[in-house]
Amino acid sequence: MKRSIGLLAIAASCIALLGTSHGYGQGIDRIKRRNGTDSGKITKITQLSVTMSRGGVEREIPVEEIVSVTFAGEPSDLRSARLAASGGRFNDALESLSQIAREQIDRDELKQELDFLSAACTAKLAIAGQGDIAPAQAAVAKFLSQNRDSFHLSEAIELAGDLHLAAGNFAEAQKEYTKLSKAPSPFHKARSALLIGRLLQQQAKHTEALAEFENAVAAAGDDTAAKSQLVEATLLSAVSRSAGGELASSTEDVKKIIADADPEDTQLLARAYNALGDCYLLGKNPKAARDAFLHVDLLFASASSDHAKALYELSQLWSTLGQETRATDAKERLKQEYPSSPWANR
Repeated sequence: MKRSIGLLAIAASCIALLGTSHGYGQGIDRIKRRNGTDSGKITKITQLSVTMSRGGVEREIPVEEIVSVTFAGEPSDLRSARLAASGGRFNDALESLSQIAREQIDRDELKQELDFLSAACTAKLAIAGQGDIAPAQAAVAKFLSQNRDSFHLSEAIELAGDLHLAAGNFAEAQKEYTKLSKAPSPFHKARSALLIGRLLQQQAKHTEALAEFENAVAAAGDDTAAKSQLVEATLLSAVSRSAGGELASSTEDVKKIIADADPEDTQLLARAYNALGDCYLLGKNPKAARDAFLHVDLLFASASSDHAKALYELSQLWSTLGQETRATDAKERLKQEYPSSPWANR
């Protein structure tokens, strides 16, 4: 009797292991939202939403509320890749994706997830100056052409714009960002205006940029998801306002964002300290600007795109302040760590 029970336990363990190693179709789908998690079975995916059924009740979740989707029976390497990507470890994510036997996947949504994550990681590395732009653009373009029904579509469009921006193709970047405004949600309309404003700011068109940031705030209105755009709009507005002479109020706005930020939000803090540095640069205060960019270099280097900018600015500021050795060090680290970054080739 004991031997039979032991054999049954072993058999059950083997079945469980088989279910977790491949087992496509096993388990349940999960959608992590900004404010909670839904589980059940995904019954429909469009450019704008994902529909989940649970207990015979269907719920349509807009893409702007979705943080991530975990599919029933997905390979463990996909979960590892997703986790690595969310932490900015894009090479690690690509390595995990390379371990997945795609031919064993028979669910279209899973294949689509693999394709997007691979294209997104390749693009993020290129934007950060750690990969070539052309193959990244090809990967994103391929995803867009083959997955028009993906809930990742708006993210892919933004990546296409970011890649054009990284390559200095402002007109093409603006075309991509403008596409987001065609979506009906306040979130995407606000996001479109914000990205166009950022692009104009990089061209030193501060008056036009400020108008777009105001459009972003207006488009967001009282929409909960769209309000996530307001912090970035405030940071970017501060830089353009500083260019117009409003240095004191602009720096105070940025400092408040820094003070209120989650200490673990590396991306936001890196972006905020860079914005503070930009404000001080426009206000002709090189020492204060240096201190702001140093925060990014010393504390938030994992935010690669922002770190590349900080190193570039420091290479210029150290020289201005008469410290050529430190200027050379910043320049060399920039070229070594982010060789393909536009900041490294200025």
